[in-house]
Amino acid sequence: CFSLFVLLLYLPFNDGFVYRSLVHHPQKILRNNNHCALKDTNHNNNNNEPNNSNNNMVSSNAIYFDISVAGTPIGRLLFHLANPSPLPQHAENVIRLATGARRSIEPLTHYVGCTFDFTPAHVEDGQGRYRWSHTCKGRGRNAMGRQNEPISDAPNQLASCTHSCFGGQYYGETYKDDDDDADDPGVLLTVPIQGPGQGSSRFSIVRVKESPQEWRERLLMNSGVIGRLDPSSLETLHTMARQRIGPPTVTASGAA
Repeated sequence: CFSLFVLLLYLPFNDGFVYRSLVHHPQKILRNNNHCALKDTNHNNNNNEPNNSNNNMVSSNAIYFDISVAGTPIGRLLFHLANPSPLPQHAENVIRLATGARRSIEPLTHYVGCTFDFTPAHVEDGQGRYRWSHTCKGRGRNAMGRQNEPISDAPNQLASCTHSCFGGQYYGETYKDDDDDADDPGVLLTVPIQGPGQGSSRFSIVRVKESPQEWRERLLMNSGVIGRLDPSSLETLHTMARQRIGPPTVTASGAA
């Protein structure tokens, strides 16, 4: 009887202790598949649009872009997204632009018809000018929050997924040169976190693994990694990078 009495006294105190801990320490670090995502129950994002759930889930695990050059289809680029995402606001924005989720009310919030930058630096011609990445600026309209305002993830969200490299830093998923998966092409889907285009519809496809050793993670500086290219799409990317006809164009995009 005495033991039962002690237990009954302990449980309310313990529940209260747990409750007070959650109230005064609302941030919880969630880790999954070698990337981290920080959940802050007190943070209200500046877009007034919450994530799908309180653990940084995004609405799709993969997105695709069908690419053509001068009206001729060259293939599909399929990207697998981190989910939960270390950068949920940025990732969800790209997903919604790819699916055209707000196109009926905001006609410019989609990628169909958008082109990738096409200069000598974006053609892999063996002349040493190639940047090992391809950038699509979109239409400068966001599908999260107000379309004309930059989006951002919470500062502590970014801090939890910041990776140092060669005197700089990048965010989101971690890239590892020693990945065991030999089939992984090491091509990453990124968004600008700092600098030109930050918080906008802009995204880049970065060929980290295939780049010279002195480039590698340096290519990711000031960007956030939100996904990886599927191995089946590498040939399409090579065609896109090595042709000299004209700018690659998105003819269709969506969730996969």
